[in-house]
Amino acid sequence: MLTKEQMTDVAQLHVVAESFAAAVTIIGAAALLCFIDLGRFTRDVDLVVALDLEDFAVFSTQLKTRGWTQEPGREHRWRGPSGSLIDLMPAGPNLRAAKRIVWPESQFAMSLVGFEHVFARSVLISFAPDVRFKVAPPPVVALLKMVAHMEDPYRRRKDLDDLKVLLSYYEAGSDRIFSDEVFAAELEDLEHANAFLLGTDVGAIATDEDAEIVHSFLSNQGMSAEELTELDRDDFHQRSALQFHMQIKAFQKGFDARRQSWAGR
Repeated sequence: MLTKEQMTDVAQLHVVAESFAAAVTIIGAAALLCFIDLGRFTRDVDLVVALDLEDFAVFSTQLKTRGWTQEPGREHRWRGPSGSLIDLMPAGPNLRAAKRIVWPESQFAMSLVGFEHVFARSVLISFAPDVRFKVAPPPVVALLKMVAHMEDPYRRRKDLDDLKVLLSYYEAGSDRIFSDEVFAAELEDLEHANAFLLGTDVGAIATDEDAEIVHSFLSNQGMSAEELTELDRDDFHQRSALQFHMQIKAFQKGFDARRQSWAGR
């Protein structure tokens, strides 16, 4: 899940964060790799630390005294003493309330929509004997990747690729694939159960603001009736596009059903 060097650097960062009583959680592809095979290795580890910008500045200074270096022009990109690439995002209470961070030097803005879930729903994962870190579970990471892709779809292409893997393999091997919940959904094909269950679980955590972004993402990724009519199902790439469209529909079915059931409580 993490290399020895990555574990060493992440562990040291946790030690520094403890002096600030700040939680640290792994997100992104590194988090997903704790639960699912993405078919790729990620050379960088995305971390979120529960600090606002004022404390993060002090935190950054302490990292530098321990041999950490910050990449010029990319305030979130760090290299640990063991050589690991770490993308480090501050998300303290004030930043999460604002739902956005503006980096002080570059003035580059990044969305923090959905980051309340990062700390509230993280799970403790064992990476090695006596080495455990908090990790965001797949529904939280899926939500964050949808938000990131909507904010910058061209720069965040890998987020879409990871989401496609999640839609195909979420809960693979789990009894939930054959649960009453899935059969009651009357999906067009059981192979879309993974996407349906991911939608169900994202729907269970999504706020109204989260839901608006999720629906925008689903709308952008789905195919129009005209596109479906013109589809050449003998073409591999177009068949893949159709498969993704069907997964998006299954995800939306699960997402909307869970949101409606919660609204009725």
